Amino acid sequence: MRVGIYARVSTRDKGQSTENQLPDLRRYAEVHGWIIYKEYSEEESGGTAKRSQFQQLFADAHQRKFGLG
Repeated sequence: MRVGIYARVSTRDKGQSTENQLPDLRRYAEVHGWIIYKEYSEEESGGTAKRSQFQQLFADAHQRKFGLG
């Protein structure tokens, strides 16, 4: 199954980054035998859905570019 993975942080002052989330997401996909279609990541507030990568994730899912996201 092809999947999309999404990493997001809203603040840099808490030691978080998308780069420390992505390895875990990649491993999770690998353990389940999934193929990663695309990685979506951004540093934006979660208070709005107007996030470019979030919107692209949904657009790609709508076009059935992957089966799970």
